[in-house]
Amino acid sequence: MTRRLRLSVLLTISTLPVMTGAVLSPALPALKSAFGGGAGAQTWARWALTTPALFVAVGAPLAGFVIDRTGRRPVLLTSLVLFGASGSVGGLLNSLPAITVSRAALGLAAGGLGTVTTTLIVDYYDDAQSQILGGQAAVMALAAMSYTILGGALTDLSWRAPFGAFGIALVLAGPAFYVLPEPDASTPPDDAPDAPSEPPAVPWGRVGLLYGLAFLGLAVFNLIRVELPYYLRAMGLTSGLWMGVILSAGTVTGAAASFSYDRVRSRIGAWGTLALVFGGFAAGFGVIAGATSAGLVLVGLLLAGGGMGLLVPSLTDGVGEAVPEAVRGRALGGLSTLRNLGRFAAPVLTTPALVGSGASAPFVGGTMLAGGLALLLLGGVGACHLPRRASAAHDSEPQPSLCNA
Repeated sequence: MTRRLRLSVLLTISTLPVMTGAVLSPALPALKSAFGGGAGAQTWARWALTTPALFVAVGAPLAGFVIDRTGRRPVLLTSLVLFGASGSVGGLLNSLPAITVSRAALGLAAGGLGTVTTTLIVDYYDDAQSQILGGQAAVMALAAMSYTILGGALTDLSWRAPFGAFGIALVLAGPAFYVLPEPDASTPPDDAPDAPSEPPAVPWGRVGLLYGLAFLGLAVFNLIRVELPYYLRAMGLTSGLWMGVILSAGTVTGAAASFSYDRVRSRIGAWGTLALVFGGFAAGFGVIAGATSAGLVLVGLLLAGGGMGLLVPSLTDGVGEAVPEAVRGRALGGLSTLRNLGRFAAPVLTTPALVGSGASAPFVGGTMLAGGLALLLLGGVGACHLPRRASAAHDSEPQPSLCNA
């Protein structure tokens, strides 16, 4: 019972970083209208949505550094309190710049929560890491759907109402204090002779590639939250609730894909899974770019959501198993940084100089970028298989470490 309760509380807390964008995304048109309705208000509303991601990029590695030295619980409990307070205060403010500043603090807290919860999962469940991480991604996908629909429903009451949802973090601080203990540290006996410490070996080629895919993947996928509300409004959809329902559609296929992550990876390998991810993005964004109705947008979201459901556990599992335990907190913090820098950079992909003008232009750009990455990954998978076959036939040189996944 304690193990099940611990996992339930840990997985629930791990969904909170998803809330930073999911709850507020359906409110973007309402925020724009509440603060003048012009191009300036639209720009500030976009940055209010994505600013937490930039500060998650700061908070995540800082949290990784701290938890490797002082423990997991201080970071966990402090982040929960800061998340609840800084998220809720946005509903009391009266300017978009002030809201953006409050959401910077929210991002720092979300960075701490994302890093510490993932590290605790690896600490507590090392024997079932891939299975638990796949389950975590599925829970996060379902939570994103719930938070987005909740945000849409609250937006129909007031643009201020969605900010109140962040107070759930304060409620979760109590259960976290009682059921999430500090993991046991493996330490040498007191009378053991001191051995010279060497920096643990980190396969930076593999980790760096995963970091790059994290940045690009999240930059592309976050176009859905940044641009799709305006795209749907241009199609005539004005209900915040229905906008939230449509925006959350991809989390259904995302959850299903996350639950099947362990099986998919065992069949097609780590890099094959990532190729499938970006292929799903390309297909989904292509449908959205050519959509003439909200129904077709829904189809595109279902395709792209399936890719997102595989992306998060693929990246976390890949980095978590590649690095030694001594630097795992920092490595996973770095992964969180790159993911959230990608989220923050999503508005840059909407620049007309890059993708042209028109409501569908960002999704055309997303299709091209994701499709190119899928082809590159497929080429890499093929290149890894060739040495493997040659080695079996001719005892040739070992294949590169990037293929060993």
